[in-house]
Amino acid sequence: MPAMALDRFEKLNWISPDSSVINLIQYPELVERVYRENNDNLIWFDVEQALRFEFQLELIKRARISPLFTSQLRFLQFYRKANRWFEYDLLATDTMLLYLSYAEQAPIHGGSWFFERQFASYLPKPSEGAILALFIAVNINQLDDIINTYTPSSRSYKELLTSYEQLQQYEQKKVTLYEQVGVKKAGEHLPKKADLIERLKLVDIKIDKRSLKGDRYDRHLVKSVREFQKTHGLRDDGNIDQVTVKWLNVPVKERLSMLALNAERLRLWPEQKDSLIVVNVPDFEMKYWRSGVEVFESKVVVGRKSRKTPVMETNLDSLVLNPVWNVPWKIMVLDIIPKVKKDITYLSENGIEIVQEWQDLQTIDPAEIEWTSVNPYKFPYKMRQRSGNINALGLYKFNTPNPRAIFLHDTPSKELFKKDTRAFSSGCVRIEKAGLFADLLLKTHAVKQSENEQVEIENQSIPLKKAIPVHIIYQTVWFESGRVHYRDDVYNYDSFSYTKG
Repeated sequence: MPAMALDRFEKLNWISPDSSVINLIQYPELVERVYRENNDNLIWFDVEQALRFEFQLELIKRARISPLFTSQLRFLQFYRKANRWFEYDLLATDTMLLYLSYAEQAPIHGGSWFFERQFASYLPKPSEGAILALFIAVNINQLDDIINTYTPSSRSYKELLTSYEQLQQYEQKKVTLYEQVGVKKAGEHLPKKADLIERLKLVDIKIDKRSLKGDRYDRHLVKSVREFQKTHGLRDDGNIDQVTVKWLNVPVKERLSMLALNAERLRLWPEQKDSLIVVNVPDFEMKYWRSGVEVFESKVVVGRKSRKTPVMETNLDSLVLNPVWNVPWKIMVLDIIPKVKKDITYLSENGIEIVQEWQDLQTIDPAEIEWTSVNPYKFPYKMRQRSGNINALGLYKFNTPNPRAIFLHDTPSKELFKKDTRAFSSGCVRIEKAGLFADLLLKTHAVKQSENEQVEIENQSIPLKKAIPVHIIYQTVWFESGRVHYRDDVYNYDSFSYTKG
């Protein structure tokens, strides 16, 4: 802390020269300015408001995304418990400024913070608008107001926080793991029934009082288990299999971390859903809202772990009927050429052509290439797949121009949608109900084609009247239809940790 700011608080007898708070302050000039504007009065005298702020910091700590906030929270709690209120006040004010900066920067840098394991050890000063908002909140003693302003306002965020607070009650209690042998079905004997019920209660699953009697897996308890399975993306048949047991036994601390991290991720996603397409990767689902109402949903297939579907924003601007697939370089090199080296008929069987440039009409005869000596990484040509039923894009491509060449499309591999976990693509998003989605767009958004305009059978692109925003998101926990839902962390984005705290 600069000498001027230090002298001010020393003269006020708030701190001593050797106080540990001196090395913790991130914005010394700003802190000095805040107290000068407040006539050198304490700011955090309302303990309830202080605890409310600590709760927001607790979420960031629990989300394991910032060692900086974890450190500040640890010292705040230390000063509060030691009744060192002057040091607490200074650090709380400085950390509030840090929090305002975090809230402003999250929509910009949240992708790297929440998914790429990168968090800056320093944050820029908050904007003048945020500083002014803090001055006003301090002046009227309404720090809660500024906390509300700089946290997400969506119902989903509030519900995740409610679940977090409810689950916290169990953190210090020993909740027995649920154990069983084999698969349990309705009517069977449940020797660990009490443990099962206790585990269901952890995630606020309602238990019919009639289920408490006896040791049978009765129909009332089956209903509760099915509800649990639905909220975890499992087959809701009521049979307690090993996957259901795995989810039942998720440690309380891990669930708290999931809730906190996914609550923070909500800072990235749009709250307004006037016209919006959302693909949630861990849920393997796509939803489309028009005029604020959900009008379409479909199962999707997303990228496998080695070729992840990225978290991103783009726009759907056109619908391509009977698309030709320009094979991406990576897929050509890693997938197709190795297969052709083993069997040259792979190309003709899959309708794949070799060209100098994708738009070329003239194709290159595969038989003229010495495949045994081909280095895939130095292959001088490109490949494209003709339209048709075996085309990898299916019959519809939903065009979303972006540098990563990620788009939504149909697929001939319909059997993949029967699987619970659907991470199989090379990054693009395959839509199960692609035909229905295309019909919906043609009826409501597509630019009408002239009666005299010749309709092409292959690769016809139909522009939309207005581009539809597309958000590919990654939420392993979210609120929907009155329940908090959990999903597997398919890309291991939840598992990183910056602190053991």
